[in-house]
Amino acid sequence: MNNNQPRAIAHALAVLEEIATAGPGVTARDISERLQLSPATTYRILNLLVREEYVVRLGDLSGFALGGRVGALAEAHPAVGITRAVSAAMTEIRSRVGIAVHLFSVYGTRLRLLDEDARHPLVDRARSITDLNASAAGRLLLAEIDSDPDGDAQDRASTHERPTTVSLDASSPRGTSTIAVGVRGPALLLVNVIMAAGGRDYVAARREDITKELLRAADHLAPLLS
Repeated sequence: MNNNQPRAIAHALAVLEEIATAGPGVTARDISERLQLSPATTYRILNLLVREEYVVRLGDLSGFALGGRVGALAEAHPAVGITRAVSAAMTEIRSRVGIAVHLFSVYGTRLRLLDEDARHPLVDRARSITDLNASAAGRLLLAEIDSDPDGDAQDRASTHERPTTVSLDASSPRGTSTIAVGVRGPALLLVNVIMAAGGRDYVAARREDITKELLRAADHLAPLLS
């Protein structure tokens, strides 16, 4: 193995992870910008992954998606999803709020969709995850990042005021409003985000009640997600 191979493998795995996170339709440009890889490197990795059937080009050439060989790996070693307790808690909060509620996990400076509301899927899943300005969940993570410029969680716990909730109105062409609440783990680190999404007028009229329900759910979910 030459000195460049470990880096190439790491880049290929990062590309696979980015496609899995963003969902079908993510473009080479999106991947290049998100991972800060050169376009040439990104296309070289994508071509290799397509050739080996770990990634497929969508039929309309709009982007990429995970291929059959990734599915085979997942079937051989099933990933651990959310627990029954978390699933039950999400069902309860959705019934209380009456609009879409999604659960994200926080991975460094990224969001991962952990439990999407099957009744009301995200309008633009890829953008909601990769563009942190596109939703209240992303804005909450951005506020968290801004409050910790040095990345020192222990110092931040005592010296920085951390955001609890973030709202974003008309965050999509359909006029969707979103409200996000953070779920915190040890040292008050942001580990998950619960986000409600609904029509602008509906959310505006019930903003206080929706926020209270999300805060209650966050308290309930915190020990279940740790």
